[in-house]
Amino acid sequence: MKHTSWIILFASMLVLVMAGCGSAPNATPIPSISLDAPDTSKTSQVQASAVVVPAQETRLSFVIAGMVENVSIAEGDQVQSGQELVKIDTSELEYNVVAAEADLTTAEIDAQIQRQRKKEFSFNTFNFIYVSPPGEKVQAADARVDQMQSALEVVKESIAQRTLTAPFDGTVVEVNVSPGEYVQPAQIVIVLVDLDNLQIETTDLSELDVSAVKIGQLATVYIEALDKEFSGEVTAISPISDTIGGDVVFKVTIQLDEKPEALLWGMSAEVNINVE
Repeated sequence: MKHTSWIILFASMLVLVMAGCGSAPNATPIPSISLDAPDTSKTSQVQASAVVVPAQETRLSFVIAGMVENVSIAEGDQVQSGQELVKIDTSELEYNVVAAEADLTTAEIDAQIQRQRKKEFSFNTFNFIYVSPPGEKVQAADARVDQMQSALEVVKESIAQRTLTAPFDGTVVEVNVSPGEYVQPAQIVIVLVDLDNLQIETTDLSELDVSAVKIGQLATVYIEALDKEFSGEVTAISPISDTIGGDVVFKVTIQLDEKPEALLWGMSAEVNINVE
């Protein structure tokens, strides 16, 4: 009987334990995820490092060789469009003009002679007759005239290239020749830039970001040397890429809304372009 009481007590305790386990607390619902939620990982700005550069820069050279006769400017000079910068001596070419003019005159006289009918005696009529010159000789004489005319024009055009003039208003930053020096065609003689119109060019804008950049987008430019931010606008996107450290980058040009007084060519900058 005592053994039976222990069995009943054990069974009662087991029932209580199982009932306690069954009363579990309310489960916290799992929040639902919407597949249409906006992707906040995408930024509305494209960032890049940049540098201040002139809006215009040109490297001037002669198309003919010659001795430098005169250098009218020095580094740092402000020049106007059309102003003479450097002149070379073309005395030898002027002699060539005289020779070319003489050759042309000779060719023209020969062409006139070739057109003259010749007087020949005809044994058929026992009389003198006039015979027209062969057509091929006239054509050859005319071709010679054209050739001499072209040669004269080339020499005159070469003389016209004796002077380098400024293609735009700007500042001379390099003068690489002096009077008495002999220069070759395509040799860089003068470097001229427009320092009054400076702009911003990116240096490391990734190929992954350039597709989001459009002309006309607004930008914020931080100039490190001035410790200030300036507003601007994208005005150009290079269609040709560069490679820096193995990365493909594109140059984007930004025009500032207002040029700071202390802004100088070569200053570093950081650019944020709004691409929304």
